[in-house]
Order: sequence, then structure tokens, then C-alpha cells
Amino acid sequence: MRKLFVAGSGATALFFLYLTYHEAQATEQNSGPGAVQARADAYHQIGPSTASGREKRVVFATVWGQTLAQDGTGFYNELADALLRDEKAGVSYQLMPYKRAKARFLDRAGACLYPSAIDVLDAGGHISDRDDFVETAPLFTTKTHLFSRAGGPPPRAMGELYGKTVAVPSGSVMQNVLRGSGATLISVHDEADKAQMLLTGRVDYMTAMLPDAVLVFAAMGQPLPEFDPAMPFLEAGVSLVCHRSEENVVFIHALNSRIRDMNADPGYRAKLFEAGIWHEEAFAGEMNAVRPASGAIEALRLRESMDADKLAAKAPVTHAVERSAPNTP
Repeated sequence: MRKLFVAGSGATALFFLYLTYHEAQATEQNSGPGAVQARADAYHQIGPSTASGREKRVVFATVWGQTLAQDGTGFYNELADALLRDEKAGVSYQLMPYKRAKARFLDRAGACLYPSAIDVLDAGGHISDRDDFVETAPLFTTKTHLFSRAGGPPPRAMGELYGKTVAVPSGSVMQNVLRGSGATLISVHDEADKAQMLLTGRVDYMTAMLPDAVLVFAAMGQPLPEFDPAMPFLEAGVSLVCHRSEENVVFIHALNSRIRDMNADPGYRAKLFEAGIWHEEAFAGEMNAVRPASGAIEALRLRESMDADKLAAKAPVTHAVERSAPNTP
């Protein structure tokens, strides 16, 4: 019996040495090149709901009116739905007002924020270390402009804001950008209300992003107010930002793969085009002539078609196709 115990103890020791060796090998493999891709592949094979064995990852979405509505409708919610298509089982997508969503995100380790960008959070003074966060590739790029009320030209320099009233999204980084300009800043919680303030002349200017302004004024049946396309106050990619962790790095990697698939989808590209996101920046200048926005989109389509016909005589057909394609990140 004693011999059996000694023999058994020796076998047990050898067994644990074997396990220790293979665990060390696995650790070395998981930290080498391509490890993130391998974990992302495994993540999808297992499925997002069981990949970590933990509670769902929270994505806070910043509600801001019709383009990102509390009821889940709107342009940005539709894009989020497409982006998170393969991740829904493991994600809790929570819609809440802009400032609250941002505050909840910053206070909750492991959480994510949409739509946002590390650059925007940094410019707004909301984060102290950019390396603590990770973000997806941009779905597209937005530009923030100042739009003028009817009969007034758009400002072409910061000094022109002195003594003027400007409607600004509540909690927006534009509050910091325009501070010190001499303008009176009025915080507004809803993009449609902000547009209405400009249309009724309650403010001289309003800040808004493109394509958001195109969508809002088109829904109101109003022409897009004038702005100076050469004077963007803020340019940032629309991304999903998360607190940095090993799991979130893998999550972001998987979403980037999904973004590549979306960019290759003609339907997605057409959706961006319909929202006023054009392939060529030069067309932005013509957006001042929107009467209404949807009509200008048709006019720009016609112009692109005409330009494509001209190019066809000088360049291969493939070049003309690229020329007429909607914008992609």
C-alpha cells in the first residue's frame, strides 16, 4: 500500500509538471504576434454571450433627438444596429441623454460609448490619459460648422462671434471650443429644438455636425442654413470608444472587421450618401444651396453623373465608378 502511495505521488507530480509546461506554452503563444486576431476569431466561434462568461458589455448611446432617438430609431441607431449585428447577444445597448451617457461611461470600467471618438473626449477635457481607451476605426468623418439664421451670412472668423448668440448642444465639446469668443452660448438638449431656434431667429448661429444637420432640416422640410465649408470647428471620426482592457481590445478588433465588411457593402455606402456624406469634399460647398436638402442631394447626384461621363472619355471605367461612389471612411 505504501509503495502504491509513493508511486501515485510520483505520477501526480509528473502530471502537474506536464500541465505547468503546457500552460507556459499556451501563455507564450497568446502573447505573440497575431494573438489579438486569434482571440477575436475564437470570440466569434464561441459567441459573444459566452466568450467571457461575464455580464454583458455595456454600450452607452448618447441620445440627441431624431438622429439618435430614445426609442431606438434614427440614423446613428441604425448604424449601431449594423455595427453590432454579430455582437448583440453579448452587448447591452443603453440609450440615455447625452451628458448622462457620457458620465456613466466615464464612471464604469469596461463600458463603451457611441457615437464618440477619443479625440473628442480628449478635446473636451473628459479624459486625462488617451491610452486608457480604445476605439474602432471611424464609420465616417463628421465636421462641425456654425450655421447662420436666414438673411445672415455665416461667420468666417472667430472674431465675428463677438456679441452674437449661438445655440450649442448641451454637454458638447463646442462649449469649450467657443468659450472666450465673446458669444452668448445657449445649451440645447435636442437637435430639432436647436434647429427651430435658428429658424425662428432666436439665435444668430447654431453649431451642428454634418451629416446631422442635413438629416434634421430635411425632416423639417426646411433648406439647410448657410455655413462656411472652409471653416470647420471640429472634425472627428464617428467611432465606438471603450475603456481599455484585454477583452475590449478583442471586441474593438472584431468590430473593425465588421466595419470593413460594411464599407464594402453598396447598401451601406448608399445610406451614407443619402445622409449627405459625399465622396468628394468639394461638394460640401454646394450644400449651401440646399433647397430643400433632399433636392440638393438629387442635384449633386446629377452633377456626379455628368462629371463621371466626362471622366469616362479620359479614364478607365473603373475610375468613373470610384468617382461616383458615396463616401467611405
